[in-house]
Formats: sequence, C-alpha cells, structure tokens
Amino acid sequence: EIRIFGLPLAEFMEGGGIDDSNIGVGRLAPVDNTLPADSFVQGVVILTPRAKALASWLAGTEVAGLKADLRKRELVMETDIDNQYLMAKLNDEQRREAAVYEEGKDALGGLHFISVQKDEDDDPAGFWLLREIPVNL
Repeated sequence: EIRIFGLPLAEFMEGGGIDDSNIGVGRLAPVDNTLPADSFVQGVVILTPRAKALASWLAGTEVAGLKADLRKRELVMETDIDNQYLMAKLNDEQRREAAVYEEGKDALGGLHFISVQKDEDDDPAGFWLLREIPVNL
C-alpha cells in the first residue's frame, strides 16, 4: 500500500526528531536551513509486510527520487543512473494527493521523502530524504 503525505520540515532540521539514528537503512539529504521550518516535506510511505526486505533492496540501489506523472496517473521511482520502477497506478484521489506532492516538492527545491514501513505504527525499516535535481541542469 502506498500513501502520500507530509512531514514538518522542522523534523529534519537540527534538533528535529528525524536523524540517522531512527531511519533504519537509507539516507538523509542535507536540508537548507533557509527553508521555512513551518513548511511540510511531501513524501510517500510504502506499507508492506516485507518492509525490511524492500528497504534492504532499495539500500542497494542509488535511490534518486519519486515522481508522480499526473498525466499517466503513475508513481515512478528513479534509481541509479537510468532505472525507473512503476510503484503505483494512481486512482482519482491519489492523483489529487500526487498533485499536492509535486507542488510541495517544487516549493522546497525538490526535497521529498520515501519511507518503507511494515504498518503505520511501525518505525521505518528504511527512510530516504531526497532532493530531486532539476532536469535542466
């Protein structure tokens, strides 16, 4: 199951609740301290009974980011230099959430996250805070 939502940016800043000690496998991109701390980082939570296996597999790749293609109604994970994986087909509600997700990424210079968890109440088996690099670079 895939869910799209936001976490407070302040959680990723110095003194926040999310750091390398509580993310499982994964990595945290540096956060620009000039960004407004009261904004929300948009992200995708993948809920699966095989969270540890999926997180371990992702840790073995170079996760570049997640993009929502609103026209095709797809959520696509980009890894390594040129690999893409279809993560989900988006229904109408998910498409609306994905539009907010993409707007939120744009507002924070590409910052977004992926969390892999067994269920909503479980700590992440893997967590990646990522910064999408603009295509025109």
